[in-house]
Amino acid sequence: MKLRNLAILLLLALSLIPIYYLYRYMMRIIRPRQSAARLFLFLLANFLLVIVYTMLLVGLVVKLFPLHHVGSSF
Repeated sequence: MKLRNLAILLLLALSLIPIYYLYRYMMRIIRPRQSAARLFLFLLANFLLVIVYTMLLVGLVVKLFPLHHVGSSF
């Protein structure tokens, strides 16, 4: 069980790397400091990114590390 928990933690830690570079790319493309409209576009894009990336990570963790319930009726 500890190995499984460490593997999930490692997966989550490694998944931060692409998000960091995507964040830097969006900062360079959108340039939120230029105007309020660009700032709100940047905030909206980040909000959507967090929602989508969280859904993808949860789906990946559930697929890679399924729970095995012995004797359950589900």
